[in-house]
Amino acid sequence: MSSTHSPSPVRTLLALISGEKTSLRWAIGLAALSVLLELIPYYLLWMAANVLQAGVLAGGQLLQLAGWLAGALLLKYLLLAFAGYFSHLAAFRVLYQVRLRIARALTRLPLMQLSHYSSGGLREIIINDVERLESFIAHHTVDLTAALVSPLTAALFLFWLDWKMALAALATVPLAILAQKIFSRGMQQRTAEYHEATERLNGAIVEFIRGIPVMKAYRQTSRSFRLLHDSLTQYHQLVGRFTRRAVPAWSLFVVLLNANIFILLPLGIWRISQGTLTTAELVLALMLGSGLLKPLLRVTFLGTLMREILAGITRIQPFLQEDSSPQGTNTPANSTLIAEGVSFRYEQREVVNNVSLRLEPGGFYALVGPSGAGKSTLAWLLAGLLPASAGQIHIGDTLLSELDDRTRANRLAVVSQDVFLFKGTLAENLRIGNPQASEAQIYQALNIAQADSFVQALPLGLQTPLDERGLRLSGGERQRIAIARALLADTPILILDEATAFADALTEASFYQALRLARPNTTVLTIAHRLFAVQQADAILLMENGRLVASGSHSGLIESNGLYQQLWHSQFQLQHWHIRSGESSDVNA
Repeated sequence: MSSTHSPSPVRTLLALISGEKTSLRWAIGLAALSVLLELIPYYLLWMAANVLQAGVLAGGQLLQLAGWLAGALLLKYLLLAFAGYFSHLAAFRVLYQVRLRIARALTRLPLMQLSHYSSGGLREIIINDVERLESFIAHHTVDLTAALVSPLTAALFLFWLDWKMALAALATVPLAILAQKIFSRGMQQRTAEYHEATERLNGAIVEFIRGIPVMKAYRQTSRSFRLLHDSLTQYHQLVGRFTRRAVPAWSLFVVLLNANIFILLPLGIWRISQGTLTTAELVLALMLGSGLLKPLLRVTFLGTLMREILAGITRIQPFLQEDSSPQGTNTPANSTLIAEGVSFRYEQREVVNNVSLRLEPGGFYALVGPSGAGKSTLAWLLAGLLPASAGQIHIGDTLLSELDDRTRANRLAVVSQDVFLFKGTLAENLRIGNPQASEAQIYQALNIAQADSFVQALPLGLQTPLDERGLRLSGGERQRIAIARALLADTPILILDEATAFADALTEASFYQALRLARPNTTVLTIAHRLFAVQQADAILLMENGRLVASGSHSGLIESNGLYQQLWHSQFQLQHWHIRSGESSDVNA
């Protein structure tokens, strides 16, 4: 998302854990000490074997060795427990910081930059990629330390005991490395393909769940949902190809790491017969040698996991860029909203083209035009939710782009047609823009939004719990709650992006009348769903093909603009087809 060159994922990983160096050093140090303690039981068993081989009954000495053995094991697990404590402490702190930075990035990044991500892709980043990072720090730093230190110390001890047996224990390593190389060939590409398939599948599942009501309405089966079916098929084929390529080489690698026993045992028996190795030394060499290479399985597994983690960090990186938005800017001197030559291009299409306008404080403006004219895009540009491709937008004497998020939110409130309500009570949703709002203020906003009657009719009123996305409410009710939420923010500028589309004509007209009476000093820009409700606007702004083609009063546009005449007459005919004449006069009032 940033135009600057991103650092390598390894550097990003090191930067993320840099603040937890002390905890990680304790975790790695304690894990290494616990591995060194693993050698003590082997050494004690070797001593016990020598005592028994000598044929001298030494029960007290064996009991003392058993005590040392128990103490070494107890200390080992105690050190591992403390190592796990410090690694988890570091992991949870990193997890908190990373998710907090991603959350902040999601609130400040323009929506067009987020539009390239599917819901499944964002879920993969926010949940799975971050959890892999947390799991690596919490668990695999300790595991990796043990996996590296354990074979090294065991090999050194085995060389100290008998260098020939040590070389025999390592004889299968070159073959195992070759098998591992074959297994890892093309792994990076396969990992990338796997994550792409997972992202597509996650997105398809989310869309499938959202589409269940439609599927039920039309009696469709899951196979009829082509996106999910194709994603599942591609995922299955990818996993099948991966398994066929990787499993044979991986199986050979595992077998070779455990095959040194077939070299150690015959060689050891032969050397005992030659008198160059004792039975006790053979037993210790078999115990050390047979387990010498097993930790390398964990190293290989962690190597594969590291590729996944680094790929995840690459996906996370755009959300970890430092916030370059302005901070601490001055509040604009007034609330005049000015656009000068504003354009917005999406891919190769000019959605908004060279629009200039001026919205005076306290004015009521209606933005109208045929579908696809660029009205919503212009509204989002004026609200600062999209970056303009060209031109400038001011609030008063201050560039909108120079306002920090807090100042912008205090000057502008936006209500869109697609309303999102959070899981929680109705009051909690309403207070998002003004946490200190009193119950009286809430009901005043609900009254303006034409929502007070249905809220009061709810058994729990403002304490009514809402499901995710507010699905207990109708579309019109959700929109009215969103309008009341914006009114509670009490911003001098209110932008309504077809926010009354689900309301009936009478409710819409009543809302605009109540809004102008209760908030005469609020600048209102509304994308009008119906022209009847906005006839009394101070100015009607007419858009066509991304351009602002006319502006003026309703009567003036009716007389002078053919496009507006066409829009008005088509809606006028529909009005008289659906609404009785008595209701029509109310709407036109």
